[in-house]
Amino acid sequence: MIAYIQGTIVEKSPTRVVLESNGLGYEIHIPVPTYEKLPAVGDRAKLLTYLHVREDLLQLYGFSSDEQRALFLALISVSGIGPRIALGVLSGITVADFTTAVISENLSLLTQIQGIGKKTAQRLVMELKDKLQRRIDISTTPSWLSHDTAEEAIHALISLGYRQSEAQRLVNQVLAAEQRTLSLEVLIKKALQTGSARI
Repeated sequence: MIAYIQGTIVEKSPTRVVLESNGLGYEIHIPVPTYEKLPAVGDRAKLLTYLHVREDLLQLYGFSSDEQRALFLALISVSGIGPRIALGVLSGITVADFTTAVISENLSLLTQIQGIGKKTAQRLVMELKDKLQRRIDISTTPSWLSHDTAEEAIHALISLGYRQSEAQRLVNQVLAAEQRTLSLEVLIKKALQTGSARI
């Protein structure tokens, strides 16, 4: 797999970019949030990539973050979800909000995404809920972090795309409402549900 491409931006639009690297021009399909982070034409950029292989076609997809690429790969693993719909999902909702919606089974939010109907939303929840939940499991907490549960929960939310201030607010809100000791898994889940309720 081509892990990333770094080169000069020759063309760009909200859905595609052409990067020139070592004399080759790579056409890369991108979601809108990636486009918004690209510098101007003529500047250099680095995109994480995924090469999609079909019998009659090779297509490159590019992302500005590991979280975007990981969600794209998770989406195309779901039956009935191809790269076009996956890019639409990434263009229509943040990684954090999508993860929150799936874990909390918020079908009404998922069906607001272009190309996602009720049956597809149910399939996304059924096939991705456990995968996305594992991404925020305690095992993902880096060793340099304090073992304080609240700090670990805040870090997990940040890794899903939440701003630090928002992650802190959600965790504090849950702790204030519960008034009891919570496990890390429960604290994160309740914080995600609180965030989903505000969407």
